[in-house]
Amino acid sequence: MVHLSLLFNASLRHGFVPSNYCFGVILPLLKNKHGDASMLDMYRGITLSCCLSKLFESVLSRVFEQWLTTGDLQYGFKKHSSCYHALITFKESVKYFVQSKVLCVSLDASKAFDKVLHHGLFVKLINKSVPVVFIRLLSNWYKRMKCSVLWNNVPGDFFAVNCGVCQGGVLSHILFLYMLMIS
Repeated sequence: MVHLSLLFNASLRHGFVPSNYCFGVILPLLKNKHGDASMLDMYRGITLSCCLSKLFESVLSRVFEQWLTTGDLQYGFKKHSSCYHALITFKESVKYFVQSKVLCVSLDASKAFDKVLHHGLFVKLINKSVPVVFIRLLSNWYKRMKCSVLWNNVPGDFFAVNCGVCQGGVLSHILFLYMLMIS
């Protein structure tokens, strides 16, 4: 435990993560067992990463929790919140404005985790006054991120990850929500 504490504190102090944290293996999972398995859209990639990096992400989410909160009207990917809460809010809003014209906009966020622009994320974090040490650490981490796809137990070549957050990452849902926030 002492060694982990020293490692995590050194990473925070220097804004740098060990190289092992920067490699992931993407495991494509079939979304619908009854769908056409030959279609790429039928798969969701889950990134498997070093268990120490996941533990470090958990520590970061706790240490920087007060800066990584989102608005009360964001319901997805949050504890004690669900689509049900969003539907109740929508229903009550429509009932309240029953005498008015109510316009609704919906957003298809499919594959949205894959499309998070790193630079845009860092700008949002800066604009929300998230501590620089967290942003520097995350920037270093994402700049060095490489993944490989595991298909039929055969790993592919590693490639640079230039955008997106890891499906299955501890911080990924929080970072994704940050991208949805209006500055």
